[in-house]
Amino acid sequence: MMSKVLRRSVGIATPSFSRRCFAQSAIVSTLQAKIKALAVKKAPQLTALRKEHANVPIGEATIGAAIGGARGIKCLLSETSLLDPMEGIRYRGRTLEECNEQLPKAPGGKVGLPEASFWLLLTDEMPTEAETKALNEELHKRSAIPEHVLKIIDGLPKDMHPMTQLAMGLLALQPDSKFGKAYREGTVKKSDYWESTLEDALTLVAQMPLLTARIFRNVFFNGKHVATDTSLDWAGNYAQMLGVNNDESFKEVTRLYLMLHADHEGGNVSAHATHLVGSALSDPYLAYSAGVCGLAGPLHGLANQECLRWLKATKKTLGDAEPTVEMLTKFAKVIPGFGHGVLRQSDPCHRDAALLPLIIFATLKFGCP
Repeated sequence: MMSKVLRRSVGIATPSFSRRCFAQSAIVSTLQAKIKALAVKKAPQLTALRKEHANVPIGEATIGAAIGGARGIKCLLSETSLLDPMEGIRYRGRTLEECNEQLPKAPGGKVGLPEASFWLLLTDEMPTEAETKALNEELHKRSAIPEHVLKIIDGLPKDMHPMTQLAMGLLALQPDSKFGKAYREGTVKKSDYWESTLEDALTLVAQMPLLTARIFRNVFFNGKHVATDTSLDWAGNYAQMLGVNNDESFKEVTRLYLMLHADHEGGNVSAHATHLVGSALSDPYLAYSAGVCGLAGPLHGLANQECLRWLKATKKTLGDAEPTVEMLTKFAKVIPGFGHGVLRQSDPCHRDAALLPLIIFATLKFGCP
C-alpha cells in the first residue's frame, strides 16, 4: 500500500520525537536517485498516452457494473504490480516465483526479503545484497515509536480488535509526518512532494513491525514484550518480536508471507483506499490508516481471520468426521477459499507458500483469532 501513497506524488530510535529530522543517508539518496530516474524514464510514456491515446476506449460501463461497485470496469493505471486473473500477481512484470528466486535473502534463508521487494516495487530494480543491507539498517534507525504513542496503544482495551488498534496507532504517529509539515509550511514545490512522501513511507515501513508486534503482545501475551533486535532483517525482527517461537523457520515463513503480500495492484480495497486518500494530499499516515481500515473488512484482509474461525467451527461441529462439500453446505455459509473476485486460478500467494501451514499451526496453537 505504501507504493500507492508514493505514486500520487511521483507521477507514475531517535531521542526526540517532536519533529523527526533524519540526516540524508547514502542509501536514501541512492533510493531517491533511482526513483527519480525511473520517473524520468516513464514520463514520456505517460505523455504519449495522454496526447495520442487519451480518447481510446478501454472498456464498457454498464448499469449492472455501476450498481456492483464498478466491478469489471477497467479504469486503473498500475505500475508497481499487475493482477492477472489466470496467473495471479506480478511485481514489476516478475512472477512471485521469479521474485522469490531473485530477491536477496537472509543469511542461510531461501525466501526473498520483503524489504527487498519494497525496493523492487519503488525502483523496478532488484536490489543488491549491499543495498538491501543498507536499507535494513536505515529502517532500524527509523523504527522507534514515540512514548506517547506507546502509552495510547498500551491503554487500549485488550478486547479491541488489533486492526482498530493499528489504525489508531498510525493516526497517533501522524503529527510527525514530514510531508504534512512541509506542505503546511509551504516550503516544497509540487514536483518535489514525492521526496517528503518517501521519507514518511520509509519511516512508516520501519515503525510497522514495532507497532504491530506491541499490539499483538498486548492482546495475546498480557503486555509482555520482546525487544527489537537490530541485527536481524526487517521481517525476521518482526517475527522475533511477535515471540510466538524463536525458531528460524518461523522467521522464514514471516518473510515469505510479507513478501508475497508486498503489493496487490491498486484496485483492491486497502490499496485503492490508500491511493484515494493520498490523492487529496493527505499525508501517508492518514492515507495508510485509511487503507488499514479497509483491510479490516471481512471481505478483504479480515477474510484470513474468518477462514480460521470457519475451520475451528467446522472442526467443532464435525469432530473427527471427514468433511464433504455436501456436509459443509448444510451450514448455509460460504466456504472460504472457493471463489475469488478476480482470480480464476489458484492464488500464487497461497500456491507458492509452501510454508504457509506453519502460520496456521502457530495461529491455532497460540489462540490467535
